[in-house]
Amino acid sequence: MCGVLWLLGPLALWSRDFHVAAHGSDQDVGTRQAPFATLTHARDAVRAVLRAQPDQPVTVWIGGGDYFLTEPLSFDASDSGTASAPVIYRADEGAIVRLLGARRIRAVDFKPITDSRTLARIRPALLGKMVELDLAALGVTHVQKSPDVFTDGGGLVDFFFNGRRLPLARFPNGDVTMTMKRVIDNAGGPRDANWRVPQNVQKIAPGSIGGQFEFREEYAERHASWVAALDRGVWFKGYWRVAWQNETVRVAAIDPLQHTVTLAKPVPGGIGNKYNRPAGNGHEAYWLLNLLEECDEPGEWCVDFLDRKLYFFPPAALDTAEMLLADRSEPVVRVAGAAHLTFRGLTVEGSLGHGIEVKGGEGVLVAGCTVRNVDRYGVVLDGGKNNTVLSCDLYNLGAGGVWLGGGDEKSAPRVAAGHRAVNNHIHHFGQIERVYAPGINCGFTGGGGGGHHVAVGMLVAHNLIHDTPHAGVLFGSWDSTFEFNEVFRYCTVSNDAGAFYSYDIYGRFGGHTLRYNFMHSSDDGDGIYFDHDHPGMTVFGNIAFLQSRGGKRGTSFLYKIGTQAKNPQSIDCRNNVAVQSTLGFAFVSAEPGAGRIENNVVVACKAPSTWREIKDGKETPVAAGYASGTNAVYANAIEAGFGDLTQHDFHLRPDAKLLRDLPGFTSIPFDQIGLYRDEYRPTLPTDEAVGRFAPLTAANDAGLHYDILDRK
Repeated sequence: MCGVLWLLGPLALWSRDFHVAAHGSDQDVGTRQAPFATLTHARDAVRAVLRAQPDQPVTVWIGGGDYFLTEPLSFDASDSGTASAPVIYRADEGAIVRLLGARRIRAVDFKPITDSRTLARIRPALLGKMVELDLAALGVTHVQKSPDVFTDGGGLVDFFFNGRRLPLARFPNGDVTMTMKRVIDNAGGPRDANWRVPQNVQKIAPGSIGGQFEFREEYAERHASWVAALDRGVWFKGYWRVAWQNETVRVAAIDPLQHTVTLAKPVPGGIGNKYNRPAGNGHEAYWLLNLLEECDEPGEWCVDFLDRKLYFFPPAALDTAEMLLADRSEPVVRVAGAAHLTFRGLTVEGSLGHGIEVKGGEGVLVAGCTVRNVDRYGVVLDGGKNNTVLSCDLYNLGAGGVWLGGGDEKSAPRVAAGHRAVNNHIHHFGQIERVYAPGINCGFTGGGGGGHHVAVGMLVAHNLIHDTPHAGVLFGSWDSTFEFNEVFRYCTVSNDAGAFYSYDIYGRFGGHTLRYNFMHSSDDGDGIYFDHDHPGMTVFGNIAFLQSRGGKRGTSFLYKIGTQAKNPQSIDCRNNVAVQSTLGFAFVSAEPGAGRIENNVVVACKAPSTWREIKDGKETPVAAGYASGTNAVYANAIEAGFGDLTQHDFHLRPDAKLLRDLPGFTSIPFDQIGLYRDEYRPTLPTDEAVGRFAPLTAANDAGLHYDILDRK
């Protein structure tokens, strides 16, 4: 620090602004005319100023360009401002500033493939078209053999070409999958059809081999061709037992004569459809990943762990392309214990870890930033209080968008963390971790069967969340508000989840408010879904327009029994609208007379509502229902009094029959739902850009269509 003070001289004692530019020099003094070159040097200069003048605001202006980081850009308590004098790191007006945790790969780094053994593994039509990158020569570290079982990227590098994550070599290509013919050995879990109370449970000793299954005849030639590569490592990624569990598993053996595959390690619960043990249902999907023999489409690549080389089928000319290789698992930007620190207008990308990670601290603001092409979450707010992600664009993410955690749920009264995720556009996420990696995670950690982390008193509002294989928003813990969010094209692959989904246990979560959210265009998804308990929840003024096309999924508002036999819970569900769903509302309550169920509307649903009470510990259908007031059912939107639903016109006509039938119905402020303009988001994405009105078709719906309790 003394060196920085000496270098800056008197400037460090009074300057409130510093400047950084790609053409600058850390030997300069950090003015606009003589900018620094690196953000770390600017940070150290700011620290010097804060020591001398801790109550003065400081801004670091960053010029346009790419800033490659060889380690996380880190901030701690010594980088803190105050509520009235924050420290701000921001892009120059109109500048595109990229903070990159990946390294740039040049065209000359790639070489022709000359090794005869390698050439023999490549399809003849592709000889001369593929190139190799010597990762060992570049000092790349994430090229070790992947684990036998994993759910993330397996510790492998990631590769980006002209701003997008390129697909690992796979078979079949695209979103097509293979399916198992039948299971021979589950390698764990129930082996009888009674999945709720199984009598025959297969227990697996540590170190045991994994499951074994018979593959289909149409894939026999392909499986036989992979036998020769087993010593190098062959991995299958699959939905081995349910559509909400997705592991990558190394293959131990392939028998081309018997048409069998034996996995190297068991997966949790064993292989084979959960509801069709032991043989499975023949719909369990899997595909091969990261093998040179299947690198056959432009853009595909793979890493051979023995050669320590990356093999690549370029989709375009290398000499004009931007190529980035991510080789670090740390976040690009790390904040630990800092307060009143702002990051504004920055683009953060290129990491095997998170984009921006904020742990502890207070009043940290991430505003108007873009986070993309990272393999985990875009932004993490973990602990501390009153930190905010505002008006950011988060996309092309390996896991989720925003992760929120903090507060104290055991104190009386509970202490809120008060973090905010507001006005963010979060889309095309869950690209590597395909289940339980939501747009926003607010208190849910785990997988099938539930999960929990502390997340008290958060605000999730005005976010636009779309295009994900699984859930839109996961929530648990206590006292958060979810309002004015738009969530669509979720559960495009996996079902048994919702736009808003919780699976948590009575006594450790409750008191959430979900109001004025718009959920739509999800054939296999549900709307607001309480998959276990639902104590103290307020659900008011939400619209679920699922456009369900069949199957057993597609409930707009879904309550489950949870632990109500021991912990009675009432329901507060008012003024909500269910449209074109398989089922409008599913109510289950042990206190049917204590809640408020009124002014709800069902339009053009296959079935309007189901009502069940808990009696003697079991769910008992109640034909008459137990609403506290009046609810209404309509055959179509015109009858109810809505406008053109193909254009999402949920405004009610003044003469709407709904208003006469339900005089207590409150108009939903539909125009306020979703993103809004502010100083960080001056323009909004168009309907065409986000595909808001795109119909659900086979082209944009790669769903597995596994129905829960599916017996097929």
